[in-house]
Amino acid sequence: MAVKPLSLAVVGANSTSGETLLEVLGATSQSFSTFFPLAVTDEGEMVEFRGQDFPIMGVEEFNWEVPDLVVFCGEDPACAARYARIAADAGAAVVDLSGGADVPLAEPDARLKRGGVARMPHEVTTILLPVLKALAKAAPFSGLTVTAMLSVSQDGKRAIDELSEQTRALFAQSEVQIEHYAKRMAFNLHPSIGVIDEFGASAEETRIIAEVASVCVDVPMSLTCTRVPMFFGHGISLNVRFADDVTLNTLKAALTDAEGVYLLEAQGAAGLVTPQDVIGGDKVWVSRVRASGQGVSLWLTGDNTRLGAMAVLRLLGAAA
Repeated sequence: MAVKPLSLAVVGANSTSGETLLEVLGATSQSFSTFFPLAVTDEGEMVEFRGQDFPIMGVEEFNWEVPDLVVFCGEDPACAARYARIAADAGAAVVDLSGGADVPLAEPDARLKRGGVARMPHEVTTILLPVLKALAKAAPFSGLTVTAMLSVSQDGKRAIDELSEQTRALFAQSEVQIEHYAKRMAFNLHPSIGVIDEFGASAEETRIIAEVASVCVDVPMSLTCTRVPMFFGHGISLNVRFADDVTLNTLKAALTDAEGVYLLEAQGAAGLVTPQDVIGGDKVWVSRVRASGQGVSLWLTGDNTRLGAMAVLRLLGAAA
């Protein structure tokens, strides 16, 4: 599908993930005959793509029969839930980065096709899966414990702006405004986002557990998604329990050979990878690998918006 020029529509082109997607696609060899930046509401905003400025268009008035490819970005999964199937039925190949489309998760080796919808995993799942697939080669899993420390870019521009404004207000000793989050985000931690179900899980956590289960079948998983006062980049503490004893060398060898994973082994400060270090990167970085008997603990980091955009690029089969 990446051979001929494509007519491209990006829903949520003015979102954090949308802007990153346009940056990634703009650097590829893939040619685009036309480009339609879309949003739920048209407020006269402009977006830049390949050196040109384009006005945002509203989704309600858009003719879905025009584009070859439609990508749903942004933090509003309800938009993909409403329009993804409409776009596919009109003949477009559809990619959903927002998680709103009611379709199975796209297979790792999937390719786009007209009339089809490919739903991409949550950013946390995107970081976890290549590491879990690598570790699974060492021994079967018996359980997973995950603490995901997510930057506010996960929640879009409004969340980024709120963290920025709250930080400035605190330093200026002025009143802190709280709008997007339930409590202050600056210099604080939020152990959950959104409504909590009767079992104590958020919809975000439930989604990620289900996505991981599609690969790690019947493996119990405990997950806590926490928002931290960072703008971009995610950090994840991962603990894997194996059914058999494993050695540190075996685990490191599996991680070294894993596609999309970079194992960092260095002493001192050079060996401490942080979310800031991976911004703009295309791999999941792994450090602090500690093994004991049937367990291993790891620290993972990744550029959440960049990794999602790269997943779309792989679907296209285009060369970066």
